[in-house]
Amino acid sequence: MPIDPAKPFDLVHEVMPAQDRMRLDLFVKAMVPSMSRTRIQLRIDEDRVEVNGSARAANWKVLAGDRVLIRCNVPEEGGDAGKRIPLDVIFEDDDIVAVNKQPGLVVHPVGKHRHDTLLNALYWRYKDILPPGAPVNLANRLDQYTSGTVLATKNAAAKRALQEDFEARVPEKTYLALCRGLVGDDSGEVDLPIGSDPSGRDHCRMAVRRDGGGKESLTRFAVIERFDAGFTLVRLEPVTGRQHQLRVHMAALGHPLAADARYGGVHRLVLKDRNGTATALARYALHAASLSFRHPADRRRVVARAPLAGDMAGTLEALRRGAAECYTLSS
Repeated sequence: MPIDPAKPFDLVHEVMPAQDRMRLDLFVKAMVPSMSRTRIQLRIDEDRVEVNGSARAANWKVLAGDRVLIRCNVPEEGGDAGKRIPLDVIFEDDDIVAVNKQPGLVVHPVGKHRHDTLLNALYWRYKDILPPGAPVNLANRLDQYTSGTVLATKNAAAKRALQEDFEARVPEKTYLALCRGLVGDDSGEVDLPIGSDPSGRDHCRMAVRRDGGGKESLTRFAVIERFDAGFTLVRLEPVTGRQHQLRVHMAALGHPLAADARYGGVHRLVLKDRNGTATALARYALHAASLSFRHPADRRRVVARAPLAGDMAGTLEALRRGAAECYTLSS
């Protein structure tokens, strides 16, 4: 079946040389980390995952240069929801577009989020501009409640160039995070392997694994500001890109992100200043502040910077005014 460019939830990925001879189900998981293994197997069983136009089994070995199509399309109720999603564009030219993603927005269709995603919004922005058969593709992804820089490509050549660069860890990512407690060292590295939480109580939860069940994971950190209320603003630079890496590593240091229910135990931070003014943060405090990468066309260095999201900016302003935590709500 031909690829339908009018359905942004038909995801297409090209197999890179480093992924040569990877199992099909593992390749899909690597390309769409938020999709569960059960859902991947279901799509494969329903012939909704194709390699070069043909449905294949889960254990099929993909080859470098193969095009893998993941059919995620569903009936069209609410299909125009992407029209109503605002986009904060921070960089754009003929090949790429970078946006400052708002917290709470899912980046691509998955699960119950079929139409209300960043990819849908980009599709509606460019549906009458880009030529047929040239869908927008995401070059990087952020978790739903992480705000900040997301880069997308507008043509196949740009997608291929950036995919190769990301595989080779050429782009440099910088995040800002508000952590609980006063981080002692001004800077340092966290070099701890990460894998699925062996307890199995939460299938989305990751953990530091010292039993051989994790993958190499490295994060660099630097303190930006310490607050009397017992919080620290840090700059984080992930060298590797494991799921929930920054959240897991900071929790392993004893400084989980503020309002991080999964790794810090509470899902809401409420501050009150001396005037009684309350400020609330209802998602974990993580922002993708900048992405430095080589332009896919002329290979010049580009830095896309995303201003801090309003909820985190307000929290930092409250802390600088001397606000203190007045209560938290358990998840």
